[in-house]
Amino acid sequence: MPNHAFLLVFMPTQLLRWLTSLITSSPIHVLQVVPSLSRSAGVSQFVHNMSLGIDEHRVVFDYLHHATLNGKPLRDCTYDQELIAHGSRVYTVSFASAGLGQFIKEVEEFFVKHGREYDIVHCHMPNSAFCVLREAKRAGIEHRVLHSHLNSSSDNVLHRVRNAPLIAWGKRYATDGVACSDEAGRYLFGNKPFAVMKNGIVLSNYAYDDSSNASLRAELCIGNSDPVIGSVGRFVKQKNFEFGVKVFAELKRSIPNVKWVILGAGDGMDRVRAIAKELGVNESVVMPGVRVDVARFYSLFDVFFMPSLYEGLPVSAVEAQASGLRCVFSTGVPEESDITGVSRFVGLNEPYAVWASALADAMSVGRDSGAVEKLTSAGYSAAANAKKLMEFYEGLVAQR
Repeated sequence: MPNHAFLLVFMPTQLLRWLTSLITSSPIHVLQVVPSLSRSAGVSQFVHNMSLGIDEHRVVFDYLHHATLNGKPLRDCTYDQELIAHGSRVYTVSFASAGLGQFIKEVEEFFVKHGREYDIVHCHMPNSAFCVLREAKRAGIEHRVLHSHLNSSSDNVLHRVRNAPLIAWGKRYATDGVACSDEAGRYLFGNKPFAVMKNGIVLSNYAYDDSSNASLRAELCIGNSDPVIGSVGRFVKQKNFEFGVKVFAELKRSIPNVKWVILGAGDGMDRVRAIAKELGVNESVVMPGVRVDVARFYSLFDVFFMPSLYEGLPVSAVEAQASGLRCVFSTGVPEESDITGVSRFVGLNEPYAVWASALADAMSVGRDSGAVEKLTSAGYSAAANAKKLMEFYEGLVAQR
């Protein structure tokens, strides 16, 4: 018997199936169901980062999102065209909040037409899974993954009450659970099993760069010696930027030339501007919107500020630490988010002065030179997590 034939006979069954599938089968086709493909949204950043690391001979991604209304995109700066150019198919349905009935109808029509094309549906929208995963099951898709990216369903009590039965209903149609952190997993799945897929990033993209710092200061009219607080996120209640403005105003009492740069967009921008104006700090709060070059901004920041009401394990927190930044988080952000061990957590009920002191202390210490090594060791590279995700999908398909 030839040596290779002898090895195949004695290989574990699952490994043998996997190797055979690589030789004889087409790639696993996965439909990623996301709220949008906005460059400012953590879920979009996660699936995009995973798309950069997958081996398309093994796994192929397509996308379905609902960031359209009357056929028009609801987001300006997205990954849609980039992913299409890369060879993925991007499908859209109508925005659920503008008309749930229409959303459900279009999701049903999508799976009737395209359901047989997919081996796995990976749904990143727990409050829409009752429809998405139900239709996936009806279409005969055996593997239906539900992903938890947060440790709460909403910052609005009424919305949480509304979402609770929808999420419970949706979980009935999921065959497997995934979460970005242990806390996010326990929130959605309780004692049921789930896999943790970390929000891995391309770590080298976030290394500190002097030229990015200098050019962004010139572009945004920020003085070379002005300290910069940085935040990245949508202008929604969850991110708590209205509270952040009050903290920033307190900080300016002791550091008059400090600036706060917030990358993102959303309906809450005008309210944040109004509060900044009331407090007399509007000229020091800079809002560049959603940027394609977000990675460069971490070189501009001197500290990363996240006063969120709740989070899962935010991608932006990983990005900030990859640049060596010290982070000041609210206690609504899971402790797992402090991957490098140099962050500080402050309660939202603490006085603004306590927050201001934490930000000032973080800026005074400087960057963590060993951050990339810590993140790599903790498994936060995009390549490592894309590999883990591919193996997860292959493990599901091998069970057939």
